[in-house]
Amino acid sequence: MDDTQRERAAAAGAAPEPSVVKGGAAADSEAEDRPSLVGQLLAGRYRIDRLLGQGGMGAVFLAEHVHMRKAVAVKVLHREMTYLQEVVARFEREAVAAGRIEHAHVASATDFGRLEDGSFYLVLEYVEGKSLRQLLDDGGPLSTERALHVASQIADALSAAHAAGIVHRDLKPDNVMLIEREGDPLFVKVLDFGIAKIELGGAQSPLTQMGSVFGTPEYMAPEQAAGTPVDARADLYTLGVILYEMLAGQTPFSDDDLVVVLTRQMTADPPALPPSVDANVAALVMQMLSKNPDDRPQSAHDVMARIEAFSSVAMGSSPLSAMVPVTPSPDGSAVSTATPSVGEVAFGETVLSLSGEDLARLEAAKAGGGIKKPSPISQLLGPLFAKAPALKQAVNVGGQKVPVWAVAAAGLLFVGLLFVVAFGALVATGVSAGKPSPAGSAARAAASAPPVQDDSDALVKRAAEGDRDALNKLQARPDAQRSAAEWRALGRGFSVIGHTKPSLDAYKKALALDPGLAKERSLQADVRRAALSSATASDALELALAHLGSRGADLVFDVWAQTRSAKDAQDVARIAKGVVEGNAIRAKASQALLVTLDLAKAKTCPNAKALLPRAKQFGDTRALGKLRSFSAKSGCGFLSLGDCYPCLRTGDDLSNAIKAAEGRKAPSFE
Repeated sequence: MDDTQRERAAAAGAAPEPSVVKGGAAADSEAEDRPSLVGQLLAGRYRIDRLLGQGGMGAVFLAEHVHMRKAVAVKVLHREMTYLQEVVARFEREAVAAGRIEHAHVASATDFGRLEDGSFYLVLEYVEGKSLRQLLDDGGPLSTERALHVASQIADALSAAHAAGIVHRDLKPDNVMLIEREGDPLFVKVLDFGIAKIELGGAQSPLTQMGSVFGTPEYMAPEQAAGTPVDARADLYTLGVILYEMLAGQTPFSDDDLVVVLTRQMTADPPALPPSVDANVAALVMQMLSKNPDDRPQSAHDVMARIEAFSSVAMGSSPLSAMVPVTPSPDGSAVSTATPSVGEVAFGETVLSLSGEDLARLEAAKAGGGIKKPSPISQLLGPLFAKAPALKQAVNVGGQKVPVWAVAAAGLLFVGLLFVVAFGALVATGVSAGKPSPAGSAARAAASAPPVQDDSDALVKRAAEGDRDALNKLQARPDAQRSAAEWRALGRGFSVIGHTKPSLDAYKKALALDPGLAKERSLQADVRRAALSSATASDALELALAHLGSRGADLVFDVWAQTRSAKDAQDVARIAKGVVEGNAIRAKASQALLVTLDLAKAKTCPNAKALLPRAKQFGDTRALGKLRSFSAKSGCGFLSLGDCYPCLRTGDDLSNAIKAAEGRKAPSFE
């Protein structure tokens, strides 16, 4: 099968066959040896229009569902392959895997069955685009922003697959399709679950090996290369290899000898990424490439959260959500290919990048006649000053953003005019050298006037609302010069735009300067939001206990209570549980929380009975679950039929404690 066939097959939504490193040679059958399916109606509803790709195990066709008038990809297993039980089992496995995952970044399966001649078929979503492999082959390494954009979507797809009990095991650039969707030319679709590991529940018969190792050597996790069992973290290693390749232009362990590649996967450290790659990004890639699965990020969700945490300030570039693809127009000027919230405006020969808010102001000024064409002086001096990169920066003058070179040009002109005025005054009035002139006083006053700057209060307010321009300006100030209010605005603003790690760091600085900020409900809510992400849970819970007093202890318990039964938040639940069961939380806990914590540890009837007076006095709705469990009259002894808490059956202590707790609401952090 040639490269064109592989590309077309991938564009259809599935590679024609799984990638296998076989113990022996296997040759593809020639297409002409098999009857063509083009033009036939399969299963009474799929009209086969043309062949997209073919291999030794099967073929992929572009077809149309005749009733729904919808293009689909139909993957057909060659008839002779149906006699091989393992091949059929793997084909069925791909159908089950693709059918169980419903996600925007996964090519879905819609039908599976058997034809009259015994061949199996699988109907998949038709995906038309180019593979990540083709993009890398055509253009080399990607920018950090584009690489992270693609990697985040792949991680999103893997998160859905892993949640469904599926490990891909053959992820590679060939199986990642890039399509145009909603203005995004790099929208990801993950394909080909032909050798996926699927947890179906119950006893399963393992598939026999067709060869020594399954997968693609350059993208295999060390445990997969060694032939040992793998879990979801093997896919994260592979994603690390792909991200490495997107940033460096080649895989970390590339070699023509497959045995050498496999050996390096298991034993060698990956070479360092190029110096141009951000240090935080490089650290994430190297962690994903750890030989020990326990040293890698523990879930695809963790990888997504880490990528999200790379803020525009931390990386010195625009966030992914504000990326604007710019291409040269025929006349050489910059043309935006999207309609984003960031725009570019030409001022002489300088191009200014403006945020959505500033761009809107500019458009309004244009409509009102407030924007003038460059004067002849600025047209003359602009190119000269624009040659110095530092002079291309914009400054705020009277509410308008103006290039530094334009301000400098205006300053030279102003100085020249002052000289003319001063000289004329000297001639006209005969002012002596020892007597100051009004013009000289004016010049000195103008020279000593402070530069026009953004109003500090307004800047802090905009930053707290998530205005990226204001956040960048606050970040540009030296740390030692920032007030508690400015640190607090950074914390709030970063939380608004979803950058939780920088938000927590800023809040820590704010609280160190002004502990009274701990009472702010918005700050508490932001810390709690960060605690619900596995990437920042530890930092957020540590901040809560260190700086938020009893509210911080309540916050920790609240996070654990919310996540302990959530299947998609077990990493956070594990972290929160460790804090809840530790000693540090008790030092900050309120009486109500202490009662709840002590009730959870009550294992005997006397222990429980001793806690009832405190539960009545301090308990709130958090204690109700345990208090009500004491009402059960079974659960102990033979067949769990015995009464666990007989000593609570006398008196009204238990019922009174329950009634009192029902009347006190648990703390809220919304």
